[in-house]
Amino acid sequence: MYKIKKQKSPRKLCDELWAEKVKKRANGCCEKCFSTNHLSAHHIYPRTIYALRYDLQNGVALCKRCHLYWAHKNALEFVDWIKTIRNIEYLESRRHSQSKNDYKLIEIMLKQKLNR
Repeated sequence: MYKIKKQKSPRKLCDELWAEKVKKRANGCCEKCFSTNHLSAHHIYPRTIYALRYDLQNGVALCKRCHLYWAHKNALEFVDWIKTIRNIEYLESRRHSQSKNDYKLIEIMLKQKLNR
């Protein structure tokens, strides 16, 4: 019997494209310690804030160690550090924007940015 491969949801596809672009922007290394091992894309403001979920300024590339054992464990230190590399005022101004995600449009925009 053939198993039908389930297509990714538009949201999951956009999440993956966003993470890929965040890591590409960081040249494939952790923005904190410059390691290239186990890189992940971390949201500065939670992804539940839909106005910022796919905003590339809301992402930072971190290795597993910096992501799990620094950013999540030392939130105040992380916030102080992130202010030195991102425009927090911009993110804060967009944070409360009403946003309805058009995943097809987001997918197109992220793919264009990945190809740059």
